[in-house]
Amino acid sequence: MLYSLDVVCHVNKSNHIFSNSKLPVYSSFPIYYGWVIVFAVAFCNFIQTAESYPVLGVFLKPMTEEFGWSRTVFTGALTIGTLLGAGLSLLLGSIVDRSGGRWILSVSFSILGLMLLLTARVTSLWQFYVCQIIARMVSMGAIMLTLQIIIPKWFIEKRGRALAFGQVGLTSGNIVLPLYLQIVMEARDWRMAIMTMGVAVLCLSIPMVVIFIRRTPEDIGLLPDGVTAGEGVNLRAKTSFGKEMISETSFSLKEVVRLPSFYFLLISSSLVMLVAPGVFLHLIPYLTDKGLSPGNGVAAMAIVAGSAAIGSIVFGILGERYNPRVLLTACLLFMSFGYIFLIGVDRFMLAILWGVYMGSAQGGVFTTQQIILADYYGRDSIGSIRGVVWPAMVAANALSPLACSAVYDLNGSYTFVFLLFSLFIIFAALSVSIARSPQRKILLTGNNY
Repeated sequence: MLYSLDVVCHVNKSNHIFSNSKLPVYSSFPIYYGWVIVFAVAFCNFIQTAESYPVLGVFLKPMTEEFGWSRTVFTGALTIGTLLGAGLSLLLGSIVDRSGGRWILSVSFSILGLMLLLTARVTSLWQFYVCQIIARMVSMGAIMLTLQIIIPKWFIEKRGRALAFGQVGLTSGNIVLPLYLQIVMEARDWRMAIMTMGVAVLCLSIPMVVIFIRRTPEDIGLLPDGVTAGEGVNLRAKTSFGKEMISETSFSLKEVVRLPSFYFLLISSSLVMLVAPGVFLHLIPYLTDKGLSPGNGVAAMAIVAGSAAIGSIVFGILGERYNPRVLLTACLLFMSFGYIFLIGVDRFMLAILWGVYMGSAQGGVFTTQQIILADYYGRDSIGSIRGVVWPAMVAANALSPLACSAVYDLNGSYTFVFLLFSLFIIFAALSVSIARSPQRKILLTGNNY
Protein backbone atom coordinates (compact mmCIF):
# COMPACT_ATOMS: atom_id res chain seq x y z
CA MET A 1 0.00 0.00 0.00
CA LEU A 2 1.67 3.23 -1.15
CA TYR A 3 1.08 6.49 0.71
CA SER A 4 2.07 10.07 0.01
CA LEU A 5 2.25 11.63 3.46
CA ASP A 6 3.04 15.24 4.25
CA VAL A 7 3.62 14.64 7.88
CA VAL A 8 3.97 11.49 9.81
CA CYS A 9 4.90 7.87 9.78
CA HIS A 10 5.01 7.16 13.50
CA VAL A 11 2.10 7.41 15.89
CA ASN A 12 2.47 6.73 19.57
CA LYS A 13 -0.15 5.91 22.15
CA SER A 14 -0.84 9.55 22.91
CA ASN A 15 -1.38 10.24 19.19
CA HIS A 16 1.59 12.59 19.07
CA ILE A 17 2.68 13.34 15.54
CA PHE A 18 6.35 13.80 14.79
CA SER A 19 7.11 16.15 11.95
CA ASN A 20 10.07 15.76 9.65
CA SER A 21 9.85 19.25 8.21
CA LYS A 22 13.37 20.24 9.24
CA LEU A 23 16.12 18.10 7.84
CA PRO A 24 19.53 18.66 9.47
CA VAL A 25 22.86 17.30 8.32
CA TYR A 26 21.88 13.75 9.33
CA SER A 27 19.29 13.62 6.53
CA SER A 28 22.07 13.97 3.96
CA PHE A 29 23.81 10.78 5.04
CA PRO A 30 24.03 8.25 2.18
CA ILE A 31 22.28 5.75 4.46
CA TYR A 32 19.72 6.08 7.20
CA TYR A 33 21.57 7.20 10.34
CA GLY A 34 19.96 4.38 12.29
CA TRP A 35 22.38 1.98 10.59
CA VAL A 36 25.26 4.10 11.87
CA ILE A 37 23.75 3.60 15.32
CA VAL A 38 23.61 -0.16 14.71
CA PHE A 39 27.29 -0.20 13.76
CA ALA A 40 28.24 1.85 16.82
CA VAL A 41 26.25 -0.45 19.12
CA ALA A 42 27.77 -3.54 17.50
CA PHE A 43 31.26 -2.10 17.98
CA CYS A 44 30.54 -1.27 21.63
CA ASN A 45 29.11 -4.76 22.14
CA PHE A 46 32.35 -6.16 20.78
CA ILE A 47 34.43 -4.08 23.21
CA GLN A 48 32.29 -4.79 26.27
CA THR A 49 32.88 -8.54 25.89
CA ALA A 50 36.18 -7.83 27.62
CA GLU A 51 34.18 -8.39 30.82
CA SER A 52 31.96 -11.21 29.51
CA TYR A 53 31.94 -14.73 30.89
CA PRO A 54 33.49 -16.36 27.79
CA VAL A 55 36.48 -14.02 28.14
CA LEU A 56 36.71 -14.31 31.91
CA GLY A 57 36.60 -18.09 31.47
CA VAL A 58 39.98 -17.88 29.73
CA PHE A 59 41.49 -16.52 32.97
CA LEU A 60 39.66 -18.77 35.44
CA LYS A 61 42.07 -21.70 35.40
CA PRO A 62 45.44 -19.86 35.17
CA MET A 63 44.50 -17.37 37.90
CA THR A 64 43.08 -19.94 40.32
CA GLU A 65 46.11 -22.16 39.81
CA GLU A 66 48.58 -19.30 40.32
CA PHE A 67 46.93 -17.94 43.48
CA GLY A 68 45.56 -21.20 44.87
CA TRP A 69 41.93 -19.99 44.80
CA SER A 70 38.95 -22.28 44.30
CA ARG A 71 36.69 -21.73 41.32
CA THR A 72 33.93 -20.67 43.71
CA VAL A 73 36.17 -17.97 45.21
CA PHE A 74 37.05 -16.68 41.74
CA THR A 75 33.41 -16.63 40.70
CA GLY A 76 32.33 -14.90 43.92
CA ALA A 77 33.72 -11.55 42.81
CA LEU A 78 31.83 -11.77 39.53
CA THR A 79 28.62 -12.71 41.35
CA ILE A 80 28.79 -9.77 43.76
CA GLY A 81 29.56 -7.31 40.98
CA THR A 82 26.75 -8.63 38.83
CA LEU A 83 24.23 -8.37 41.68
CA LEU A 84 25.27 -4.78 42.32
CA GLY A 85 24.85 -4.16 38.60
CA ALA A 86 21.23 -5.29 38.93
CA GLY A 87 20.64 -2.52 41.45
CA LEU A 88 22.40 0.03 39.27
CA SER A 89 20.27 -0.85 36.24
CA LEU A 90 17.10 0.01 38.16
CA LEU A 91 18.23 3.63 38.15
CA LEU A 92 19.40 3.87 34.56
CA GLY A 93 16.59 2.57 32.31
CA SER A 94 14.36 5.62 32.54
CA ILE A 95 17.41 7.91 32.29
CA VAL A 96 18.33 6.36 28.93
CA ASP A 97 14.73 6.95 27.75
CA ARG A 98 14.97 10.63 28.66
CA SER A 99 18.60 11.51 27.96
CA GLY A 100 20.02 8.79 25.74
CA GLY A 101 22.99 6.56 26.43
CA ARG A 102 25.97 8.58 25.18
CA TRP A 103 27.30 9.87 28.49
CA ILE A 104 26.31 6.80 30.50
CA LEU A 105 28.32 4.66 28.08
CA SER A 106 31.28 7.06 28.02
CA VAL A 107 31.65 7.08 31.81
CA SER A 108 31.00 3.34 32.10
CA PHE A 109 33.58 2.36 29.49
CA SER A 110 36.14 4.63 31.19
CA ILE A 111 35.58 2.86 34.52
CA LEU A 112 35.65 -0.57 32.88
CA GLY A 113 38.95 0.11 31.11
CA LEU A 114 40.55 1.36 34.33
CA MET A 115 39.39 -1.69 36.30
CA LEU A 116 40.84 -4.04 33.70
CA LEU A 117 44.21 -2.29 33.89
CA LEU A 118 44.16 -2.65 37.66
CA THR A 119 43.10 -6.31 37.46
CA ALA A 120 46.26 -6.99 35.46
CA ARG A 121 48.29 -5.90 38.50
CA VAL A 122 46.48 -7.72 41.32
CA THR A 123 48.56 -9.66 43.85
CA SER A 124 45.90 -10.60 46.40
CA LEU A 125 42.31 -11.75 46.56
CA TRP A 126 40.88 -8.49 47.94
CA GLN A 127 42.40 -6.53 45.05
CA PHE A 128 40.85 -8.93 42.55
CA TYR A 129 37.48 -8.60 44.26
CA VAL A 130 37.52 -4.78 44.25
CA CYS A 131 38.47 -4.59 40.57
CA GLN A 132 36.09 -7.26 39.32
CA ILE A 133 33.14 -6.19 41.46
CA ILE A 134 33.32 -2.68 40.01
CA ALA A 135 33.99 -3.93 36.47
CA ARG A 136 31.08 -6.39 36.49
CA MET A 137 28.73 -3.84 38.11
CA VAL A 138 29.43 -1.30 35.36
CA SER A 139 29.43 -3.84 32.55
CA MET A 140 26.15 -5.56 33.49
CA GLY A 141 24.31 -2.68 35.18
CA ALA A 142 25.12 0.13 32.76
CA ILE A 143 26.80 -0.90 29.49
CA MET A 144 24.76 -3.97 28.53
CA LEU A 145 21.47 -2.41 29.61
CA THR A 146 22.07 0.79 27.65
CA LEU A 147 23.21 -0.99 24.50
CA GLN A 148 20.00 -3.06 24.48
CA ILE A 149 17.83 0.06 24.66
CA ILE A 150 19.36 2.12 21.85
CA ILE A 151 18.56 0.19 18.65
CA PRO A 152 14.80 -0.46 19.25
CA LYS A 153 14.24 3.29 19.39
CA TRP A 154 15.50 3.68 15.80
CA PHE A 155 13.57 0.91 14.07
CA ILE A 156 10.07 -0.55 13.83
CA GLU A 157 9.73 -2.37 10.51
CA LYS A 158 13.41 -3.41 10.31
CA ARG A 159 13.84 -3.91 14.06
CA GLY A 160 14.64 -7.61 13.82
CA ARG A 161 17.60 -7.34 11.48
CA ALA A 162 18.87 -4.19 13.21
CA LEU A 163 18.93 -5.93 16.59
CA ALA A 164 20.56 -8.98 15.01
CA PHE A 165 23.37 -6.96 13.46
CA GLY A 166 23.92 -5.18 16.76
CA GLN A 167 24.09 -8.56 18.47
CA VAL A 168 26.80 -9.69 16.02
CA GLY A 169 29.23 -7.38 17.79
CA LEU A 170 28.65 -9.31 21.01
CA THR A 171 29.10 -12.71 19.42
CA SER A 172 32.12 -11.52 17.44
CA GLY A 173 33.79 -10.36 20.63
CA ASN A 174 33.19 -13.77 22.16
CA ILE A 175 34.93 -15.30 19.13
CA VAL A 176 37.88 -12.98 18.72
CA LEU A 177 38.82 -12.00 22.26
CA PRO A 178 39.19 -15.52 23.78
CA LEU A 179 41.34 -16.60 20.82
CA TYR A 180 43.45 -13.44 21.01
CA LEU A 181 43.85 -13.67 24.78
CA GLN A 182 44.86 -17.31 24.59
CA ILE A 183 47.60 -16.39 22.11
CA VAL A 184 48.84 -13.55 24.34
CA MET A 185 48.78 -15.80 27.41
CA GLU A 186 50.82 -18.47 25.64
CA ALA A 187 53.32 -15.85 24.45
CA ARG A 188 53.48 -13.89 27.73
CA ASP A 189 51.02 -14.35 30.61
CA TRP A 190 47.47 -13.58 31.76
CA ARG A 191 48.50 -10.18 33.11
CA MET A 192 49.60 -8.91 29.72
CA ALA A 193 46.41 -10.27 28.15
CA ILE A 194 44.17 -8.37 30.58
CA MET A 195 46.25 -5.20 30.24
CA THR A 196 45.82 -5.15 26.46
CA MET A 197 42.06 -5.45 26.94
CA GLY A 198 42.01 -2.48 29.29
CA VAL A 199 43.92 -0.32 26.83
CA ALA A 200 41.59 -1.34 23.99
CA VAL A 201 38.48 -0.48 26.01
CA LEU A 202 39.77 3.01 26.85
CA CYS A 203 41.11 3.86 23.40
CA LEU A 204 38.40 2.42 21.15
CA SER A 205 35.00 2.56 22.84
CA ILE A 206 34.83 6.13 24.13
CA PRO A 207 35.44 7.92 20.78
CA MET A 208 32.87 5.66 19.11
CA VAL A 209 30.23 6.49 21.71
CA VAL A 210 30.81 10.24 21.84
CA ILE A 211 30.93 10.73 18.08
CA PHE A 212 28.10 8.51 16.88
CA ILE A 213 25.55 7.59 19.57
CA ARG A 214 22.31 9.60 19.58
CA ARG A 215 19.06 9.03 21.52
CA THR A 216 16.25 8.77 18.93
CA PRO A 217 15.75 9.56 15.23
CA GLU A 218 13.27 12.32 16.16
CA ASP A 219 16.04 14.12 18.08
CA ILE A 220 17.90 14.71 14.83
CA GLY A 221 14.92 15.33 12.55
CA LEU A 222 14.49 11.78 11.26
CA LEU A 223 11.86 9.05 11.58
CA PRO A 224 12.12 5.34 12.48
CA ASP A 225 13.42 3.03 9.73
CA GLY A 226 14.53 6.02 7.66
CA VAL A 227 11.00 6.78 6.45
CA THR A 228 10.87 10.23 4.84
CA ALA A 229 7.76 12.35 5.13
CA GLY A 230 6.47 14.26 2.14
CA GLU A 231 7.09 11.62 -0.52
CA GLY A 232 5.58 8.37 -1.67
CA VAL A 233 6.89 5.67 0.64
CA ASN A 234 6.00 2.02 0.85
CA LEU A 235 5.07 1.81 4.51
CA ARG A 236 3.91 -1.76 4.47
CA ALA A 237 5.32 -3.92 7.25
CA LYS A 238 4.34 -7.24 8.71
CA THR A 239 3.38 -7.54 12.34
CA SER A 240 4.09 -10.61 14.41
CA PHE A 241 0.68 -11.88 13.31
CA GLY A 242 1.14 -11.30 9.59
CA LYS A 243 -1.00 -8.15 9.46
CA GLU A 244 0.00 -4.98 7.70
CA MET A 245 1.03 -2.04 9.86
CA ILE A 246 3.05 1.14 9.71
CA SER A 247 3.28 1.90 13.39
CA GLU A 248 3.05 0.50 16.87
CA THR A 249 1.50 1.69 20.09
CA SER A 250 3.87 2.18 22.98
CA PHE A 251 2.83 1.17 26.47
CA SER A 252 3.98 3.01 29.57
CA LEU A 253 5.75 1.15 32.35
CA LYS A 254 2.64 1.47 34.56
CA GLU A 255 0.57 -0.29 31.92
CA VAL A 256 3.15 -2.96 31.22
CA VAL A 257 3.45 -4.11 34.84
CA ARG A 258 -0.30 -4.86 34.81
CA LEU A 259 -0.02 -7.20 31.82
CA PRO A 260 0.32 -11.01 32.37
CA SER A 261 2.57 -11.32 29.31
CA PHE A 262 5.18 -9.12 30.97
CA TYR A 263 5.64 -11.56 33.84
CA PHE A 264 5.75 -14.63 31.61
CA LEU A 265 8.48 -12.98 29.52
CA LEU A 266 10.29 -11.90 32.68
CA ILE A 267 10.29 -15.46 34.00
CA SER A 268 11.57 -16.81 30.70
CA SER A 269 14.34 -14.21 30.35
CA SER A 270 15.46 -14.72 33.94
CA LEU A 271 15.65 -18.50 33.49
CA VAL A 272 17.80 -18.07 30.37
CA MET A 273 20.13 -15.75 32.26
CA LEU A 274 20.20 -18.21 35.15
CA VAL A 275 21.58 -20.86 32.81
CA ALA A 276 23.62 -19.53 29.90
CA PRO A 277 26.30 -17.46 31.72
CA GLY A 278 27.41 -20.34 33.93
CA VAL A 279 28.09 -22.53 30.92
CA PHE A 280 29.92 -19.69 29.14
CA LEU A 281 32.24 -19.12 32.11
CA HIS A 282 32.92 -22.78 32.76
CA LEU A 283 32.99 -24.18 29.22
CA ILE A 284 36.75 -23.97 28.71
CA PRO A 285 37.63 -25.43 32.15
CA TYR A 286 34.94 -28.11 31.65
CA LEU A 287 36.33 -29.20 28.27
CA THR A 288 39.92 -29.25 29.56
CA ASP A 289 38.74 -31.37 32.48
CA LYS A 290 37.31 -33.77 29.87
CA GLY A 291 40.73 -34.10 28.23
CA LEU A 292 40.66 -31.41 25.53
CA SER A 293 43.51 -28.93 25.27
CA PRO A 294 43.03 -25.27 26.31
CA GLY A 295 43.34 -24.31 22.64
CA ASN A 296 40.55 -26.73 21.72
CA GLY A 297 38.41 -25.31 24.50
CA VAL A 298 38.89 -21.76 23.23
CA ALA A 299 38.15 -22.93 19.67
CA ALA A 300 34.91 -24.54 20.84
CA MET A 301 33.92 -21.29 22.53
CA ALA A 302 34.67 -19.43 19.30
CA ILE A 303 32.46 -21.85 17.36
CA VAL A 304 29.61 -21.27 19.81
CA ALA A 305 29.96 -17.50 19.36
CA GLY A 306 30.28 -17.72 15.56
CA SER A 307 27.21 -19.90 15.28
CA ALA A 308 25.37 -17.51 17.60
CA ALA A 309 26.14 -14.65 15.21
CA ILE A 310 24.60 -16.59 12.34
CA GLY A 311 21.63 -17.60 14.47
CA SER A 312 21.10 -13.97 15.51
CA ILE A 313 20.93 -12.75 11.92
CA VAL A 314 18.70 -15.58 10.70
CA PHE A 315 16.20 -15.25 13.54
CA GLY A 316 16.38 -11.46 13.47
CA ILE A 317 15.16 -11.48 9.88
CA LEU A 318 12.58 -14.18 10.60
CA GLY A 319 11.36 -12.13 13.56
CA GLU A 320 10.19 -9.40 11.17
CA ARG A 321 7.96 -11.81 9.26
CA TYR A 322 6.82 -14.41 11.78
CA ASN A 323 5.52 -14.44 15.31
CA PRO A 324 8.57 -13.96 17.58
CA ARG A 325 6.79 -15.80 20.38
CA VAL A 326 6.76 -18.99 18.30
CA LEU A 327 10.35 -18.48 17.18
CA LEU A 328 11.58 -17.87 20.72
CA THR A 329 9.75 -20.93 22.06
CA ALA A 330 11.34 -23.14 19.38
CA CYS A 331 14.83 -21.73 20.03
CA LEU A 332 14.48 -22.34 23.77
CA LEU A 333 13.47 -25.97 23.25
CA PHE A 334 16.51 -26.52 21.00
CA MET A 335 18.68 -24.80 23.59
CA SER A 336 17.40 -27.10 26.38
CA PHE A 337 18.60 -30.20 24.52
CA GLY A 338 22.03 -28.62 24.11
CA TYR A 339 22.86 -28.98 27.80
CA ILE A 340 22.16 -32.70 27.68
CA PHE A 341 24.32 -32.94 24.56
CA LEU A 342 27.17 -31.16 26.37
CA ILE A 343 27.38 -33.86 29.05
CA GLY A 344 28.61 -36.36 26.45
CA VAL A 345 31.16 -34.07 24.78
CA ASP A 346 34.63 -35.57 25.32
CA ARG A 347 36.27 -35.12 21.90
CA PHE A 348 37.07 -32.07 19.85
CA MET A 349 34.80 -33.09 16.97
CA LEU A 350 31.85 -33.44 19.35
CA ALA A 351 32.76 -30.04 20.82
CA ILE A 352 32.56 -28.54 17.32
CA LEU A 353 29.17 -30.13 16.62
CA TRP A 354 27.87 -29.01 19.99
CA GLY A 355 29.18 -25.48 19.42
CA VAL A 356 27.36 -25.15 16.09
CA TYR A 357 24.11 -26.52 17.54
CA MET A 358 24.15 -24.59 20.79
CA GLY A 359 25.44 -21.36 19.31
CA SER A 360 22.70 -21.26 16.68
CA ALA A 361 20.01 -21.82 19.30
CA GLN A 362 21.41 -19.23 21.72
CA GLY A 363 21.83 -16.64 18.98
CA GLY A 364 18.17 -17.06 18.10
CA VAL A 365 17.15 -16.82 21.75
CA PHE A 366 19.08 -13.65 22.56
CA THR A 367 17.88 -11.80 19.44
CA THR A 368 14.21 -12.82 19.60
CA GLN A 369 14.14 -11.91 23.31
CA GLN A 370 14.95 -8.33 22.37
CA ILE A 371 12.53 -8.31 19.44
CA ILE A 372 9.57 -9.61 21.44
CA LEU A 373 9.92 -7.05 24.23
CA ALA A 374 10.01 -4.11 21.81
CA ASP A 375 7.27 -5.55 19.59
CA TYR A 376 4.95 -6.22 22.50
CA TYR A 377 5.34 -2.90 24.35
CA GLY A 378 6.68 -0.38 21.81
CA ARG A 379 9.79 1.77 21.75
CA ASP A 380 8.89 4.92 23.68
CA SER A 381 9.33 3.44 27.18
CA ILE A 382 11.62 0.56 26.30
CA GLY A 383 14.35 1.93 28.59
CA SER A 384 12.07 2.09 31.60
CA ILE A 385 10.73 -1.39 30.87
CA ARG A 386 14.22 -2.77 30.38
CA GLY A 387 15.22 -1.07 33.61
CA VAL A 388 12.69 -3.27 35.42
CA VAL A 389 13.35 -6.50 33.50
CA TRP A 390 17.14 -6.26 33.48
CA PRO A 391 17.75 -6.38 37.27
CA ALA A 392 16.00 -9.75 37.52
CA MET A 393 17.98 -11.03 34.55
CA VAL A 394 21.25 -9.72 35.95
CA ALA A 395 20.57 -11.26 39.36
CA ALA A 396 19.97 -14.61 37.64
CA ASN A 397 23.15 -14.02 35.63
CA ALA A 398 25.07 -13.68 38.90
CA LEU A 399 23.84 -16.97 40.38
CA SER A 400 24.54 -19.27 37.43
CA PRO A 401 28.37 -19.24 37.46
CA LEU A 402 28.40 -19.51 41.25
CA ALA A 403 26.10 -22.55 41.11
CA CYS A 404 28.36 -24.22 38.54
CA SER A 405 31.43 -23.50 40.64
CA ALA A 406 29.82 -24.78 43.85
CA VAL A 407 28.67 -28.03 42.21
CA TYR A 408 32.10 -28.59 40.71
CA ASP A 409 33.93 -27.89 43.97
CA LEU A 410 31.59 -30.30 45.82
CA ASN A 411 31.78 -33.34 43.53
CA GLY A 412 34.19 -32.53 40.70
CA SER A 413 31.49 -32.76 38.01
CA TYR A 414 29.06 -30.48 36.18
CA THR A 415 26.60 -33.22 35.15
CA PHE A 416 23.85 -32.50 37.68
CA VAL A 417 23.82 -28.77 37.08
CA PHE A 418 23.69 -29.23 33.28
CA LEU A 419 20.64 -31.49 33.61
CA LEU A 420 19.01 -28.94 35.91
CA PHE A 421 19.78 -26.17 33.41
CA SER A 422 18.04 -28.15 30.65
CA LEU A 423 14.92 -28.37 32.79
CA PHE A 424 14.98 -24.62 33.51
CA ILE A 425 15.06 -23.80 29.79
CA ILE A 426 12.08 -26.07 29.14
CA PHE A 427 10.17 -24.02 31.73
CA ALA A 428 11.36 -20.85 29.98
CA ALA A 429 9.94 -22.12 26.68
CA LEU A 430 6.62 -22.86 28.36
CA SER A 431 6.46 -19.34 29.80
CA VAL A 432 7.05 -17.75 26.41
CA SER A 433 4.48 -19.97 24.71
CA ILE A 434 1.67 -18.57 26.90
CA ALA A 435 2.81 -14.92 26.79
CA ARG A 436 0.32 -13.50 24.29
CA SER A 437 0.96 -10.13 22.71
CA PRO A 438 -1.01 -7.16 24.14
CA GLN A 439 0.17 -4.84 21.39
CA ARG A 440 -2.43 -2.54 19.89
CA LYS A 441 -1.26 -2.19 16.32
CA ILE A 442 -2.30 0.76 14.14
CA LEU A 443 -3.27 -0.07 10.56
CA LEU A 444 -3.49 3.10 8.51
CA THR A 445 -5.73 3.38 5.48
CA GLY A 446 -6.11 6.13 3.00
CA ASN A 447 -8.87 7.65 5.16
CA ASN A 448 -6.66 8.23 8.18
CA TYR A 449 -5.25 11.50 6.89
